Amino acid sequence: MQLMPETADMLGVDPLRVDENVDGGTRYLRHLWDRFGDLTNALAAYNAGPESVDRYGGIPPYPETQQYVRRVLAYYRHYHGDFRP
Repeated sequence: MQLMPETADMLGVDPLRVDENVDGGTRYLRHLWDRFGDLTNALAAYNAGPESVDRYGGIPPYPETQQYVRRVLAYYRHYHGDFRP
């Protein structure tokens, strides 16, 4: 997981401790999924920040974020073939 320092502080985790980093990252992703209501926007928010997803009403037009969402969803579909966003 990769947590920005502010996010790690908000979650109360030490990002340099693997167990805390994974715990915090998964809790944050769950929070984003609950907030946005779908995995696609949650992934975009995880990468670009929730404010960007709010501003653009979905996946922001940032090439890095668009590629990140496509890549993560491709991995997810590979391991969970029944997934449909």
